Amino acid sequence: MELIQVADDVGDEMTLVSYNGRRYPLFPGSMQTRPLEKIPSVEIRSDDIIVCTFPKSGTHWVCEMVRLLVAGQLDQDIGKGFHVIEGFSEDTYKDLPSPRILNTHLLFNELPKQVKENKPRIVYVTRNPKDVTVSYFNHVKKLSYNYSGEWKNFVRPSLEGKFDYGSWFDYVKDWEEVKKTTDVPILTLNYEDMKEDAFREMKKMQTFLGTERSDDFLQKVCDRCSFASMKNSKEPLSQIMYRKGETGDWKNWFTVAQNEWFDQIYREKMKDCPLEFRYTLK
Repeated sequence: MELIQVADDVGDEMTLVSYNGRRYPLFPGSMQTRPLEKIPSVEIRSDDIIVCTFPKSGTHWVCEMVRLLVAGQLDQDIGKGFHVIEGFSEDTYKDLPSPRILNTHLLFNELPKQVKENKPRIVYVTRNPKDVTVSYFNHVKKLSYNYSGEWKNFVRPSLEGKFDYGSWFDYVKDWEEVKKTTDVPILTLNYEDMKEDAFREMKKMQTFLGTERSDDFLQKVCDRCSFASMKNSKEPLSQIMYRKGETGDWKNWFTVAQNEWFDQIYREKMKDCPLEFRYTLK
């Protein structure tokens, strides 16, 4: 693990962590606890639930829904169940009661070895890449990336995978291949589908996780986890992580030229991948 400076199109830099040829954000205390180096040996239980997403694809939102669904009761502790495998020492979550809810932005083959052996349930969430890129830009401007660059110089290197966690395209295509071959149980959810009808998607989670909550409780979880509710929480995490949560905000950021460039890149990189995304909701 080492700290590196990675530049955008005009040389404005952000601070990242380099490890095994991949780039990651600088999580608080991670240079001391070095969790990336210990990931292969992290102990995974068969009843763990792991939320897997590319950054800014609804990670916190889905983690909170899963946590309340599993607990079967509502509370006000937003972020209570947020444990990033690559970001924090295993000591912070190894003794938690089952079922533990973990989350990560890692590729499947980067996960702890026991994932393939013990087969925990994985909730995998996708989101359209235009909104992901906008949300990610605003994210790095607020957190410990030390980045002061501009949107116009950020878009291309971000979508080409120059920054932390690499390319969105590589990430989603890798997971599509994994789903064809692994016997680890995986539920795929989509951010836009959840924005359209959170209750419908909660029912899918309930079936996958095997919980037996009433429709009334599921609706309360949806209300409790609405974007406005979570953003207005007094928890510090909420003030950092939640910005707009909209579908289609990319229209306020992408220029015509950037959008045309993106559409061309998407066609090239996704030509053999059947995934389709909605960039606006009616």
